[in-house]
Amino acid sequence: RSFEEMSPASDKFPVLVVLNPNAGRKEGRMQYDQVVKPCLDSFGSPSRLIETTSPGYAQSYFKDNIQQILIELCQSLAEASNDSGVDNNVAAPSAILSAALIAVTLRIMVIGGDGTVHEIINGILQGLPSAFISGPVGPKIEFSIVPLGTGNAIATSLGIDTVPSAINRFTDGTPTPLRLIKVSTRSNDNSYPGSDQTNLSDWKDLVYTAVVNSFGLHCATVHESESYRILGNTRFKMAALKNILFLKQYKARIDFFGPVQRYDRTLRELVTVGNDPVEEHSSTANPSLTLSGPFTYLMFSKQASLEPGFKPTPLASTSDDWMDVLAVQNVGRSQILRVLDGATKDGQHMDHESVDYFKTKIIELETPSRGRLCVDGEFLDIEAGPQGRIRFEVGQHPSLQLFYVRS
Repeated sequence: RSFEEMSPASDKFPVLVVLNPNAGRKEGRMQYDQVVKPCLDSFGSPSRLIETTSPGYAQSYFKDNIQQILIELCQSLAEASNDSGVDNNVAAPSAILSAALIAVTLRIMVIGGDGTVHEIINGILQGLPSAFISGPVGPKIEFSIVPLGTGNAIATSLGIDTVPSAINRFTDGTPTPLRLIKVSTRSNDNSYPGSDQTNLSDWKDLVYTAVVNSFGLHCATVHESESYRILGNTRFKMAALKNILFLKQYKARIDFFGPVQRYDRTLRELVTVGNDPVEEHSSTANPSLTLSGPFTYLMFSKQASLEPGFKPTPLASTSDDWMDVLAVQNVGRSQILRVLDGATKDGQHMDHESVDYFKTKIIELETPSRGRLCVDGEFLDIEAGPQGRIRFEVGQHPSLQLFYVRS
């Protein structure tokens, strides 16, 4: 057989177990020793432990090592297929590297939270040559998530809420696409809204997110909550109450490009709004829709739940090619409290008159003064005006479609 006819995964190649010992309540090492490792051994699954030692470690590790990991995976496939008549020449490094383009599957088990997944994704995308992520096929990265972080939005949205359920999904689950939002900024200060929006060379990629991007109250809450991390998820409630007590309105405008759907509270369904829809992975010179703010609460998300019981974007899907937008413009304390309370009651906030809820493919944010953006729990400082404009995109580019999660 040819190399292309071989199975895309090798049972001899180890599962990469990325352990963040400081995630959540710092139970990762105990759960690995007492539950995860014994289970992997009983399944006959070889594993390789990668233990993070500091913030950013996982990202740096995969940036530096992903090419070699894929080469070793392809070597493992070649060795496993020798008895089936595969030409030994495929083990040559250049052929092995090329073979990684045929959708080989790398299995990664994450013992931690969304922040660890975020680091791994961005490390892999930084470490892969462009040829791996620009063609029609590429390596398949398959996550199994053991939800031990402070934030477990991906796992919660997929119904994975305990260590045993995570192990069950590893053995019996099916791979679900984990679609990403690409976050970019202007690479040319002379670009401005109304210029050729289809010229993607005007944009510089900053980061990829799998959970949520936010501006306004949610971003301020996450930033403030870092001071209370020892309290676990309770820290978000404390930080939210403090920021609501000193509530601010955040000036910005957001422009939607391409197809847009809006939740209609009367019909209780999504309806198409704005200009006529265009092709999914394109934008137009003029926005399909604009919200002028100011914003009390604004987020762009790929996950229905951000933590157990909190569903700010209940229609979001891990696996589709849309991002869900929750926008609350210029409201007071009592209104935002009702909105947030509804988000803890299975999405009842969507029927609140101050809530605008959308699905879209491409959105751009611009602020009149310097601001802060939360991207999967990390923070970006954004410049004022057109030169600081930020673009969020989810769509068909191969770099947005490498990742899967067992669910």
